[in-house]
Amino acid sequence: MDYPKSVPSVGLVNGQFVDEDPIAGKPGSLIPATWGNSVTQEILNVVQAAGLTPNESSNNQLLAALRSPTLFTTAPQFDGGRSAATSEFVQRALGSYASARGIYAATSLTQADVGCSIGLGGNATYTVTLPDAAAVPSGATISLHCRNSAPVTVASKTGTQISPQGAYLASIVLNNGESANFVRESGVWVVYGTAALKYSTNYAAQFATSGYQKFPSGLIVQWVTGGSDANGNMTVSLPIRFPNAVLGGIANEGNPAGWSASNVTVWAFDGGSSTTTTVVARVRSVLASSVKADPGISGRILVWGY
Repeated sequence: MDYPKSVPSVGLVNGQFVDEDPIAGKPGSLIPATWGNSVTQEILNVVQAAGLTPNESSNNQLLAALRSPTLFTTAPQFDGGRSAATSEFVQRALGSYASARGIYAATSLTQADVGCSIGLGGNATYTVTLPDAAAVPSGATISLHCRNSAPVTVASKTGTQISPQGAYLASIVLNNGESANFVRESGVWVVYGTAALKYSTNYAAQFATSGYQKFPSGLIVQWVTGGSDANGNMTVSLPIRFPNAVLGGIANEGNPAGWSASNVTVWAFDGGSSTTTTVVARVRSVLASSVKADPGISGRILVWGY
């Protein structure tokens, strides 16, 4: 759309229309029918596209059309084009969640759940299956928040598409109070949030008779069991090495049921003899008439370091 510059003798001045000046003897510009019809049709196209009926006596139909919800449609989900974005599209794509809902039983999520905040309720275990990561664009996000009193398993639709803390897993577990944002990155669902912390090396643990628990501060707590030798010493290898040093520990009887009215044991953690890989405790049998070192007395050591 432009001024009718190609029409001969239209009388434009500096490319624009001018009025007639009778005093100066200057004619006014001509408005060719083709150009006038084109301008009118351009405006009518917008008015009619908005679903309005053209009205010759109305002078605000173009404005009404531009404000009409009919004229501007919301682009499809994940649209990456350069068309104007409606507030509905922006709200769905950025900032606030597109919607929120609750789940109380086994459910397979779909692409329609991308951008949603989903609460996991109930009081029994069940599995929530994520959409195939290959079917959604990079950056797609699903937020899950566990309110269930029982654990909820979140599973891949196929393969090992769930990645907490760099691992590649077929499923993870959300416990009561945990949250997870599943973000599609590099072809997998990368997990962010409290539910991912237990998969971090900073929180690594081994839960067994001999085990350990790591903490983000660098503190490590370990526990072991063993038995005394003939000298009343118990030396046990740790499940993992302390990277720096042992800070302290305690030791106690591993089988208190073996005590009698005339026999108890006294334990002490030996920090001076313990190392970053081995811990030592000393035990003595306390009898009615003597205190002595005995072999085979079972004991437990709790030790902490970093």
